[in-house]
Amino acid sequence: MSKRAKDVIGTKEFRKLFNQISENEPQKRELHNAFKTLQEDCLCGNKITHDLWPQSYIKKYKIKNLWRLPLRSGWRLVYTIMGEKDGFVVCIIEAFSHKEYEKRFGY
Repeated sequence: MSKRAKDVIGTKEFRKLFNQISENEPQKRELHNAFKTLQEDCLCGNKITHDLWPQSYIKKYKIKNLWRLPLRSGWRLVYTIMGEKDGFVVCIIEAFSHKEYEKRFGY
């Protein structure tokens, strides 16, 4: 089952990282492709079990669900899905390397 999102947004921290990446960088294109993928199907990532959620995400973003989307480059997008009256919105919390992802989630 897939769910189309009406929008894909990012946290202030994610937007700062995203804006620092040059438009010519392959990583920027990969992120744009990921945004399209998430808008077409916000359930395409892997759901992260509640016991693995970083406390900082719970406190800062008041998340109710958490998902991971692995990218070809080895990076990971971590996002939450928010329900609104007129549909779903994907909010990207962070994007980071596999090594940074493992550190954040305590693997």
